[in-house]
Amino acid sequence: MNNMWLITISLLTLIACGPLNRSTDTNSETQVHSEIRNEDIQVQMAEIQSEYGHVDVVTNGHVQKWMKYYQGRGRKHMTRYLERSTRYLSLMREVLREEGLPEDLVYLPIVESGFSASAHSFASAVGYWQFIRSTGKRYGLRIDGYIDERRDPVESTKAAARYLKALYNLFGDWYLALASYNTGENRVKRLVMKYETRDYWQLAKRRRLPRETRDYVPKYLAALIIAKNPIKYGFQNVDYMEAFSFDSIPVFKSISLEKLAQHIGFDYKEIMRLNPMFRSDYVPVPLGQSIYIRVPKGYAQTAVAALEQSVSDAPKYVPNDIFYYRVRRGDTLSGIALRHRTSVSTLKRMNNLGRRSFIRVGQRLKVPDRGNYALRKHQRRVAFQQAQNDNGSSDYSYHVVRQGENLSLIAKKYGVSVSKLKRLNNLGRRSLLRIGQKIKIKEEEKKKEVSEESSAQLHRVNNGENLSLIANKYGVSLSDLMKWNQLNRRSILRVGQKLRVLSSNKPLVHVVGRGENLSLIAQKYQVSISEIAQENSLKNKSHIAVGRRLVIPK
Repeated sequence: MNNMWLITISLLTLIACGPLNRSTDTNSETQVHSEIRNEDIQVQMAEIQSEYGHVDVVTNGHVQKWMKYYQGRGRKHMTRYLERSTRYLSLMREVLREEGLPEDLVYLPIVESGFSASAHSFASAVGYWQFIRSTGKRYGLRIDGYIDERRDPVESTKAAARYLKALYNLFGDWYLALASYNTGENRVKRLVMKYETRDYWQLAKRRRLPRETRDYVPKYLAALIIAKNPIKYGFQNVDYMEAFSFDSIPVFKSISLEKLAQHIGFDYKEIMRLNPMFRSDYVPVPLGQSIYIRVPKGYAQTAVAALEQSVSDAPKYVPNDIFYYRVRRGDTLSGIALRHRTSVSTLKRMNNLGRRSFIRVGQRLKVPDRGNYALRKHQRRVAFQQAQNDNGSSDYSYHVVRQGENLSLIAKKYGVSVSKLKRLNNLGRRSLLRIGQKIKIKEEEKKKEVSEESSAQLHRVNNGENLSLIANKYGVSLSDLMKWNQLNRRSILRVGQKLRVLSSNKPLVHVVGRGENLSLIAQKYQVSISEIAQENSLKNKSHIAVGRRLVIPK
């Protein structure tokens, strides 16, 4: 560090000496030489300030194209990004400075996320610096059901700095490092080796990089130029946000941020904005450990005093970012949106679908998991209200559709035809059922089902049992047992499977065969010897006559 200061002082001395040389020598060649020397000194000074040099700013045709876009069609977006930027710039600059990286990289989130913690790309990249899960974890970010540090402005910037540093060390060029940040280092490395050049513009000219990556560096340079001098480029009326300001306090027990906000008298949404890494208001703290949270500036002591009152158990449900739905035959975007309790516009935005985009069978669509959660809440609410009729009529009751059910299964369950169900519920040939949907059932059919359910019992399949043995045990026919459980003769039972059995008033009778004894019979019906003896008033358990009819207890 001392050597660096000595070099800096020496260079400044050279700059100071420049004018003295020019005043004693009027030769124009000497003046040109002095100007070149000063320019070199400025470059050297920039390199001293950053261990990794600086990002060259060029303004070629590609960069100017994107500058015009930001000043024209993209002005609304650029204005919003500039407004957000001031909330995080000083915080992120400090991290880049500590890592020895060029501070101009602080403007990269304009292109990546528009400085939005909730930004989510088609490739499932999340947060300010748009990390996918695997890369984020590789560079030290915690990503699980409770915490996603990709959304944290400090931790994500540290990870981005480590990643960018690794890319620069690999290529020795910031344009190639940025291209790799966008499309992956392996692809860029292959192209560098194939064409034997480290010139990003040459690689972009060959059109071997993806279009997005060919535009990525020019977009960044255009954003950088405008962001460093917005007034010059026509962005005068920008409503800049206040800088990210907070106090940090340690937490030693799991708490609820919502409870904490109530106890300290501060807006809960603002608390969550200070702590965007938490997926919900729950802050998980492992036993014997601690975790730091952010509270509004000046609220540290108040928050520490309120921690004990804010202790909370883990929530029963922790939302994930997304899950995937595979398109089936007959699906439409509106049907999928309805099924998952979201909107068509949300699906289009998450999957980069245009107005005229088509979905195809087998395609994987991203669906917000909050829709699935809302769906489960809706199911519980519908189940609670299922006995009530929407129009007050007592002629009908309702069946709530469960996962895996279709009209055929529901019709079979209530002993009605599919066509009757369709007619009662105004369903067409291509109508889709959704989980939680209420299907209208004739009241008498419902009563029949309820009475059957009340007399039904569940049998857990044991090792070695088959449908025939179970039917014999309960004194029911094989066909009835298969009908009650929607099975056929080729169905395979698994140990532990539960089968629905309707009770029969007929007693289960076994006719004693040659070579049989009570032990074998009891084993066959999964009952004890004493139960059979008691049911049939047997005094001599060791001898039973062939042909005797024994009542088997149920």
